Amino acid sequence: MRAFLLALATIGSLAAAAPSLAQTLKVNQDISIDVTGFSGDPKILSDMVTKIESLNGGRVAAVTFDNVGGAPGYSAIVLNGADVRFWRLDSPTSDAVEIIGASVPSWMLNWKAQRRATAVKDAKVSLADAIRTAQAARKGAPAVVAGIARSASNPTSEVHAYMVGILKDGRLERVAVDSQSGRPIENPEALEW
Repeated sequence: MRAFLLALATIGSLAAAAPSLAQTLKVNQDISIDVTGFSGDPKILSDMVTKIESLNGGRVAAVTFDNVGGAPGYSAIVLNGADVRFWRLDSPTSDAVEIIGASVPSWMLNWKAQRRATAVKDAKVSLADAIRTAQAARKGAPAVVAGIARSASNPTSEVHAYMVGILKDGRLERVAVDSQSGRPIENPEALEW
């Protein structure tokens, strides 16, 4: 349960740097991420979502570029049936490696994580499409992170959206995409990563 929440918080926001620069970015008050080695390719994150979903038949709830111990790659949280699974790929052409120790049945999640998982399952728009929409809204700048917004767990919220972190001019810009309509949301700052 805690692993799912921490992973969603981690994947919830990032930024990236030019491949030759080492850069650690503060995601929120608890998490900083090393984004060294990001290619800057605008298709890469949506391609990773498509690859992961084709390999395991699940639905990606969140995906991020990350550099763990000097190994750049992509991590994802995948809903597969009643399970929440964690995957890692080096590139879109590599095979996914499931991080088995971190997989949990969805019934073990707290109510907020369960609501977020339900929002992903019920979404009419795929995460890959939301990433492409967000990138188009920022004139093709590449996405480095995307996932269901934390606000999807709020029982009073009628807006369920994907949050996409776009690398633009060396900074992370938020773009929120409605998970039902596929349209960008005008004020992404109103939603929680």
